[in-house]
Amino acid sequence: MGRCIPGDRQDGAGTDDQLTLIWDEAKKNLRGRLSEAAFQFWFDRTLPLGLEDGAFVIGVPNDFAREWIEKRLAGQVAEALGEVLGDTVDVRVVVDARAAELPQQSVAAQPPAAAAEPAPPSGAPARPRHVSEARAARAAKAVGDLNPRYVFERFVTGPHNEYAAAVAHSVAESPATAYNPVFMYADTGLGKTHLIQAIAHAALEQHPDLQIKYVTVERFTDDFIKAVTDKNRIDGFKQSYRENDVLLIDDVQFLVEKQQTQVEFFHTFNALYEAGKQIVITSDRPPRELGELEERLRTRFGQGVVVDIGRPDLETRIAILRKQVKWEGFQIAEPEVLQWIASRVTTNIRELYGALTRAVSYASIQGSEVTLDVTQEALKDILPKAYQRAVTIEMVQAEVARQFGLHVNDLRGNRRTQDVAYARHIAMYLARDLTEASLPQIGAHFGGRHHSTVIHGVDKIERQLKDGHDAQLQDLVALIAARLKTVR
Repeated sequence: MGRCIPGDRQDGAGTDDQLTLIWDEAKKNLRGRLSEAAFQFWFDRTLPLGLEDGAFVIGVPNDFAREWIEKRLAGQVAEALGEVLGDTVDVRVVVDARAAELPQQSVAAQPPAAAAEPAPPSGAPARPRHVSEARAARAAKAVGDLNPRYVFERFVTGPHNEYAAAVAHSVAESPATAYNPVFMYADTGLGKTHLIQAIAHAALEQHPDLQIKYVTVERFTDDFIKAVTDKNRIDGFKQSYRENDVLLIDDVQFLVEKQQTQVEFFHTFNALYEAGKQIVITSDRPPRELGELEERLRTRFGQGVVVDIGRPDLETRIAILRKQVKWEGFQIAEPEVLQWIASRVTTNIRELYGALTRAVSYASIQGSEVTLDVTQEALKDILPKAYQRAVTIEMVQAEVARQFGLHVNDLRGNRRTQDVAYARHIAMYLARDLTEASLPQIGAHFGGRHHSTVIHGVDKIERQLKDGHDAQLQDLVALIAARLKTVR
């Protein structure tokens, strides 16, 4: 591999010390272009590897760092190197094990998405040092609870989440313009946390001057309780939430039964909204179904854009697995592995990831490649029985009708007697839980009912199951589900 030294633009011999000197000088230049938190996180653990085919080669510890620098920072790295070398130079980033062994000096535990503060125009006065420090402090605070994996690049868009993804991108690019507030809801494990955190990452990167805060409702509640306990901190609490340009709140359904927190959240919401600031909220159900929350909160949640994230179809699940394989660097010997997993894990993306990771880990322990046979062996004891055979809406209707002594047409028809309505709601609940069907698809199978009717039936059964007062209902649902899952 060729080496280069200052003043010598041609590929040629050079010592590691000379190469290190070049990179150290370039990093000094980069430090002035980026926030301190961003510089430390992305460039502490990097190594200069040489000059190859006109490109300066940099070693980084992992694929995540490689892709991030290539996509977002390569231009600024090339400019910094060009100033040191006195000529233009391309940049190539590769994963190198030696970089992974370097110590991480950064105080930030997560990658700051606001990585690319633009350099001032040529001839313009340099930014005051305190401005960069303030931005770094804001970025570190905002990303404290962010998962570095939850970025738009790793979010797979399909028919089930296309609108939600489009709204999220729009919010990140232009906060508080077209969509505000935004309320996203989805079942557990379908990507709403990924999407709201992706907004935070992208907004931090594109708008480094904005104050952006992401928290869960549990964190909001804890902060509020601490502030109330020590009244001297209540003003600081209000300031930390109400002076944001973008506030992202995850899992708002956990405000249930927290009356004082609901009141404070209401005032926080109002203060931000009236000031024209962006608000994004996630939940496991739409605003109208959050009956345990105050009416004034539900009304405000629904006054903006409400988007749902459905369950991914088979093609999207396969795409999700393929992207995960790429990001993690997994080696899959047989492409049938991904289709097999995707066809059996149908309701939850987290379980989809878990099944893939289990298969790869099992193959590694066995010292074998990740083949279909190895995958089936790895997952035979942990894959839920529900995934061993696809359950259909017709199967659900037939089994529920049998248990209640009804005809399937009773469930699909317009009879509203108490016993038929009860059975119909159970069938809707199980269809939602055990099949891949969307709410409109379920409604179509129940006599063309609107999806809101399905939501009502599903939530009614779900609430009764959760409160634990109807043991007979719990046993009945468990029995029907078990029979459907074990049918061959």
